[in-house]
Amino acid sequence: MKKFTLLLSALLFCCGNVWSQKIKYEKSFEEARINSREKNKPLLIIITIDPPAYVTDFMSGLKDPEVVKKFNESFITYSINRSDSASLKIIRQYNVNSFPSYIFIDSKAGLMFKEWGALPPPRLLSMADRAIAASKERSMTDLDLQYRSGIYTKQFLKEYITRRMNAGITNNSYMIEKYVDSLGIADLDNYGQVLFIMKSGPLADGRAYKLASTNRKIVDSIYKHELFDVRKMINDRIIENTMTSAIAYKSQQRAIAAASFARTSWGRDFMQGHKTYGSKMLQYYMAIKDTTNYLQQASVFYEQHYMHISADSIRKMDKLSLEKAKSNANEQAALNIPPGGAIRSVSFRYAESNFATELNNGAYSVYQTGTRNNSYLTKALVWSKRSIELKPLAAYYDTLSHLLYRLGFYSEAEGTQQKAVELAKAENANVKRMQDELIKIKNRAL
Repeated sequence: MKKFTLLLSALLFCCGNVWSQKIKYEKSFEEARINSREKNKPLLIIITIDPPAYVTDFMSGLKDPEVVKKFNESFITYSINRSDSASLKIIRQYNVNSFPSYIFIDSKAGLMFKEWGALPPPRLLSMADRAIAASKERSMTDLDLQYRSGIYTKQFLKEYITRRMNAGITNNSYMIEKYVDSLGIADLDNYGQVLFIMKSGPLADGRAYKLASTNRKIVDSIYKHELFDVRKMINDRIIENTMTSAIAYKSQQRAIAAASFARTSWGRDFMQGHKTYGSKMLQYYMAIKDTTNYLQQASVFYEQHYMHISADSIRKMDKLSLEKAKSNANEQAALNIPPGGAIRSVSFRYAESNFATELNNGAYSVYQTGTRNNSYLTKALVWSKRSIELKPLAAYYDTLSHLLYRLGFYSEAEGTQQKAVELAKAENANVKRMQDELIKIKNRAL
């Protein structure tokens, strides 16, 4: 009996020890990078978020014994919460926009890939295997150095662009321009070659896109047969890369090319295409701080697309857009997420009451230009009030308060900002910032 008791105790101790094992997290990002380099092990950065109210154990997969063992053996791991201000540098550096996120970096500090979601153990283990395999390839750091040397081949450029895309780096427009210089006309008769060029996100007015478009049959086939997320990814990358380049070089001609491509991406939905064109040009003028053009075009844009539609019609349109976004997300989930797949913190990129959000953003952008023109400020005030009519959120009252203050209605601004603070508390939003703004309004120091 005594032997049985000792054996049982030993078993309980072992089981308890296994389940009590945890992933070893480094104390700081800098310490994690140093250990990764010195131990020649990949670095895993986990950026967590506070779980949704309806999820009790959001990141339980990271507690699985097999996951813990594999992560501790294979990686140097650092974890930080999205709300921590220190996370901003990492988020910017690796262009992270979905959470919770996992960023894998090799021992030379080269990005391998990013993943996101509250992943179950099988997905975490599969992700770990992918990272281990990727760590045995040439470091992105070495590839970057070779590219910057200017000495490379067609094969290298294809490898480099592919590795960048696999790592989640979407701006490869300048690399693809160099790549197509080595292609012949016959190469553009290959479906895979054209698809590769399109996926790289070529400039809408660049040579790579024009060459790929010469084979209209293949391009049409891509947009007809590829999955929705692939088609959307191609369009998003072309638009984003073209506009980024336009802003960097302050090229209005290139901005028009980006906006025009965005318009045509809506096909026969001419109204939405026209709206998208205007939105992209506003993005350009705001980014290059062309206040004159921005205010002139914003004044027309928001009046035309938002203020001639009733609140009821807007709500119906929002509902249809929401259903469409859900449908696209569900289609992709059904195609790509296997059994035991991820709980995504954001299943699709759509903000409830999209019209209200866009109106509020437009109104606040007018304020941000610093204009003192009462005509523009008054229009923005009307847009702000409409956004509140559609969705009375703290952020929208905050916008209205700032516009009232700029127009000289100080007491109204103070009362509106107080309302914003009260709503922010109810929404668990950033109350401190709004309280600080309220103090400035009271002191006439905004």
